[in-house]
Parts: sequence; C-alpha cells; structure tokens
Amino acid sequence: MNRLRFLFLGLVVLCGCSDRAPLNDSQCVLGEWVVVDFRSPKGTEDRGQRRKCANISEETWSEQFLGDRFEDFEYTIDPSKSPKELDLIQTDPSGNRLTVRAIYELIDNERLRVCVGSPPVVEKDGKPEFMESVRPTAFEAKDGPLISYRRKTKRTEWFWSPRG
Repeated sequence: MNRLRFLFLGLVVLCGCSDRAPLNDSQCVLGEWVVVDFRSPKGTEDRGQRRKCANISEETWSEQFLGDRFEDFEYTIDPSKSPKELDLIQTDPSGNRLTVRAIYELIDNERLRVCVGSPPVVEKDGKPEFMESVRPTAFEAKDGPLISYRRKTKRTEWFWSPRG
C-alpha cells in the first residue's frame, strides 16, 4: 500500500498536477527582478545597468535607472498577442501621459526579457516633442533597449504553500 501511495505522489509531482490553477502572466511577472543584461540600441551592452532592479506589483512597475532612484510606471500586459505586449505608462511633471510600448517574454517564470520600443519623447530644436511610441516586433535592441532580468528570489509558493 505504501508503494502505491509513493507511486501516486510521484505521478502527481511529475505531471504537475495540483489543486491550484496555473499562474497567468499577470501573476508571474510580480516580484523583484534584477537586470542581468542590457543591450542598448547602439548595439553595445551597458554594463552599468547590470544589477539594477525592477519591482513589479499588481499596479506598478518600478524600474531603477540612474543611481539608486526608481521610476514608477503604470503598466498593462497582453499575453494573448504574439509577441506578448507590455505598455509602460508614466505621467510627466506637466501632466502628459507617456506610453512606452514594449514586448516581453517569460522564460521558466524565473527570467524575463523586455524589448522596449521607441521613446515617446524626442528632443527637436531644443524642445521636447511628444510622439507615439512604436512597439518592437522582435527581441532586438533597435529603437530601445533589450533588457534581460532574472527573478531576485525564487517563488517557493509555486511548489509548496501551506493551506490556510
């Protein structure tokens, strides 16, 4: 009888069967991420961006860019598109809502790649000019950076979570 229980438990673990529904992308992106690679549109790696962090909650994508300062964005994702789409929305000091269009992919729920499109603000004749950000179609640092992250901490609740 013990062998039968052990065999059944092994099948449940190997098949990934559980009483929990699989996590969707909205849940999988949540958490703390660390930049492991940052490719600029100039075709070079910006090693100064390595080990910068992104903290993603249900409502805010907080990204560390210069120094230790974080910039907060509202965000939306659409995992039904191919490639999957990400919009980062920020309100500038003048009240303009700026949307940066991007694509993303989750790899094993522990790695995240984001390819950012063209910036929504460019400088023309010394003045900022607002324009529509163009979403990339491939994971290439063409108009904006290609950023690779790894999860800062493992999500143990995927494997074990006490029932409450």
